[in-house]
Amino acid sequence: RSAFLGECPRLSAGAQQLCVLPGRCCRLNRALRHEQGFADRFLPDDEAAWALGRTCWEALVNPLVQSITSPDPHGVSPLAWLLSEYLESVEPPRRATSRGAVFGSRVRRLTQLLVHVDPSGPEPEEARAAGLSLGRREGGEEQGGAGQGCKSSSLWGISQCWRGVVQQQVQRFLEAAGQAPDLVERYCGLYQRLRGATEELFGQQAAFVLALGQGFAGALLQLSFLTTLHVSEQFARYLDGQIQELHRAAGSAGPLQWLQQILEPFVVFSGLELAHTFEHFYRHYLGDRLLAQGPSWLEGAIVEQIGLCFPSRFPQKMLSNLAESEELQQQFYLFQLQEQDKRLLELD
Repeated sequence: RSAFLGECPRLSAGAQQLCVLPGRCCRLNRALRHEQGFADRFLPDDEAAWALGRTCWEALVNPLVQSITSPDPHGVSPLAWLLSEYLESVEPPRRATSRGAVFGSRVRRLTQLLVHVDPSGPEPEEARAAGLSLGRREGGEEQGGAGQGCKSSSLWGISQCWRGVVQQQVQRFLEAAGQAPDLVERYCGLYQRLRGATEELFGQQAAFVLALGQGFAGALLQLSFLTTLHVSEQFARYLDGQIQELHRAAGSAGPLQWLQQILEPFVVFSGLELAHTFEHFYRHYLGDRLLAQGPSWLEGAIVEQIGLCFPSRFPQKMLSNLAESEELQQQFYLFQLQEQDKRLLELD
């Protein structure tokens, strides 16, 4: 324990020097190797190794993260610039020797190091008892409104940086393609691209999936009222076309697997003013489908998936009323049969 306390100020000072002079990486590596050798020789159990790892992380990486996520006078942090450049220059894996591929590889290694090595979660017994990863736990807290565990670590700063980068990308897209006829197709393509980039950079950490959705929501909040009306109608029309195709291919297994992918970009509407206008248009298209094709399990599955996007719950009420109407019709049919049986019995 005294070794942990003695090394913490020294490593913290080294990390601060590293932020100013990147050439100090060799000294940093030597310090880490020294600590690793000390742990291998004198601290063989998992708890001691975990404590040493957490101490080194807090002393070395937290100052680095704070430095690279702090904005400059123009409001752009070094990490945000790096992530934006990554999104602009990412190339297919087959061009592994190009400058863009090398740059992308370095960015991915950096972000994965900062995210995956963070041991600031629960201690080993607590982690095993919970059965949850650090990112999933923190993502749940953030979504629930507390988010204090995530905010106390460097993970929160990195996730908020990613949120800002995503919001900037979506705002640029909406400004350029807001009136395009294929707006929604391109929007869904952008979502899938940024969703893939989130996994490339940060793995399956739930905190960054949440930051992705918050970035999209933040950009959609900036739309004017008239633009929101136009975009909402486009989204509802596009989703109606996708549902029509799923109805036609309902007999095969493939469309069932596409349902989640189709609906995922729409989940970010939840809690936005745009959700009210989207619900208004969606229920009109839903009514047309119900009149033309009747109720189906697919409509219920869709409402269950994106139910939070309907703040007034009109689609849910429509399907519920339709199911109740069918039940009443069945009861009335049975009543008519009983009355017919009574009349025939009297005649006999």
